[in-house]
Amino acid sequence: MWQDLSVAENAARNDRMNLLYDLDNRSDSSHPHANTFTGLQMEVETYERLKKELEIYEKWNKRFGA
Repeated sequence: MWQDLSVAENAARNDRMNLLYDLDNRSDSSHPHANTFTGLQMEVETYERLKKELEIYEKWNKRFGA
């Protein structure tokens, strides 16, 4: 569901997306998604989810003594 953003929230979202764009080096013409934001947020969400899952895995891996 869409929710309206304030000007400040939209500016913060824009800054974050620009930062992610730069971190992913999307200005490089050899990048598969060069010069676009396509899929960028999804990649970051996947990274954040996997990071949490890895923390859980490592916790239980230590507990099982593996």
